[in-house]
Amino acid sequence: MTLKYLHQTASILLWVLVFSSCLNSSQSDIELSHDAQIYSFSMSSKKDTTSALSGTRFTIDQINNKIFNRDSLPYLFHVDSIYLNIAGKSSYTLPRIVINLQDKDSSYLWNGKDSVAFKRLKSIETTAEDGKTVKLYEFKANIHQQDPYILNWAKITQNQLINPVEQQKTILHGGKFITYYKSGAMIKASSSLSSDGKNWTPVTVSGLPVTVKTNTILSTTNNSGSTAYALNTDNSIYTSTDGLVWSKVTSDYPVIAIYGKLPSASGEFAILTAVNDAGTLKFALTKDFTTFTVKSALPSDNTLPTVDFSAVSLENPTVFSAKYIILSGGKDKNNIVNNKLWIIQELNGDITHLSEVSSISLQLSRLFLYDNKVYLMTYETGKNKLYYSENYGLNWISGGTNQTLPDNFTGRMHASVITDTNNFIWILGGESGAQVPIVDVWRGRLNKLAE
Repeated sequence: MTLKYLHQTASILLWVLVFSSCLNSSQSDIELSHDAQIYSFSMSSKKDTTSALSGTRFTIDQINNKIFNRDSLPYLFHVDSIYLNIAGKSSYTLPRIVINLQDKDSSYLWNGKDSVAFKRLKSIETTAEDGKTVKLYEFKANIHQQDPYILNWAKITQNQLINPVEQQKTILHGGKFITYYKSGAMIKASSSLSSDGKNWTPVTVSGLPVTVKTNTILSTTNNSGSTAYALNTDNSIYTSTDGLVWSKVTSDYPVIAIYGKLPSASGEFAILTAVNDAGTLKFALTKDFTTFTVKSALPSDNTLPTVDFSAVSLENPTVFSAKYIILSGGKDKNNIVNNKLWIIQELNGDITHLSEVSSISLQLSRLFLYDNKVYLMTYETGKNKLYYSENYGLNWISGGTNQTLPDNFTGRMHASVITDTNNFIWILGGESGAQVPIVDVWRGRLNKLAE
């Protein structure tokens, strides 16, 4: 028995010695990290009651050694001091961090807890575990220098068209603005690059009859390119690829209205229309106006607008079901004015619609998409006013003084309102309350979308 216990004791002692030897060997072989990079950076402040700072994402540019926020902090944002959260690789805290301030180039060793002067923070110097590798990051906090919600407007040109002018409509087609207008017994047009809008050149239009409803001219884009369509007074359709040379389309049905491109869950391109199917007005989808997929009948109360309406197509990428066409203003098939807002979508293979009576006048209004919202330009008592909606037009919020049109902006109806990829709003032409043609061009943009 004694030998057995001695054997066990010797085995344990031998294991302890071997483990201790290995441990000492491992400690001597450990290589301290040479990585001085900041992998995580954020800041907060007790004085930041809106939590704007804590919700700000900072970019760490390891190549150029910069730390900055791409999305600017709110206009006039200010706090005296901040708390930093800085981490290296695998979330460990870097052993040595020096804060450099702008004021008299003062620097100090940061203990990880002390507050830092926000406006004075100039750069951050980090040292790796090896005590030798150093990295210096320049810091910049971007803050909106102008009120981001102010819309700034400028008149781009005063005389866009050559008289006489009536019933004008402007589209953005193939990177160019094209303004169509009736002049006597002819359809004329003028064109400008979308990046310009100031210099306009008369262009020749062929194949488009003078009886065309100019306010129905629509430009659509799909995988095969851009195509323009127009509805004639005899319910026929004309089409053009370049916007200048037009030809008549042989259609299956008389077309009553063109509502626009309807986003769908399948992603397939389709234009929503209203057609006359043996005396009944029905929704129909088409790709080229030669053939149609006829859907359900228009609302039985006949209140859906079919002429002079404003329409906008929208698709919210964050909400799968948010694929709509929204209509405002106009008149129904009985020539009765519409003051409802209509939201139309394709659901389970059919066309569904929701209408809401508006608290503001929708007659002569113009819908457009801007700043990820639905906007509406109304016309009342000789003046235009801007509203926006955050729930697809069911409720409207006044743009207020920040988004008031300039004092020298002539109130107008039937204007063309277009937004472009540079976040500009273009207001082109129209006519005054006295039905006098207006031939100027205006351009506006929110401050926050210009920075």
